Amino acid sequence: METSKLDSEEESSVSYTINTEGIGSKQVKLKLVVAKNVADNIAIISTFSTKSDLAKASNKVISFDETLSITDYALEQNYPNPFNPSTVIKYQIPNDGLVSLKIYDITGQEVKTLINQEQSKGRYEINFDASNLSSGVYFYRLTSGSYTKSMKMMLVK
Repeated sequence: METSKLDSEEESSVSYTINTEGIGSKQVKLKLVVAKNVADNIAIISTFSTKSDLAKASNKVISFDETLSITDYALEQNYPNPFNPSTVIKYQIPNDGLVSLKIYDITGQEVKTLINQEQSKGRYEINFDASNLSSGVYFYRLTSGSYTKSMKMMLVK
């Protein structure tokens, strides 16, 4: 089984180009609002620094840097769900440690261990191939440190 560590703790730079044509001799203020649709367990640290007037007949590039920092555990709903025959499960851990991700059938019987190993802090995704399982409801459970969370998924063949 292969897991992919997703980018985390990496800085990304974003630039915006402002077209100032048509302003004429008006004096205007520009307000840049940065919003991201992320989970509560990821902190966004944004910095912005520019102090210059926009030329009224040219473009001005404004940029800022942001760093994403994982601050909590998370287990996401698998996608797609329902699925046939494979699905992706994403999770994140805020500390290095032993990680266990297991699949259970509706009776609570363990049917597959996807992960049972040390992993470093970060976001991960794993592809679960259920070709050898019957249609039905299954549960997946992530355990790391004192964190445990289970979620339901449905295999439809």
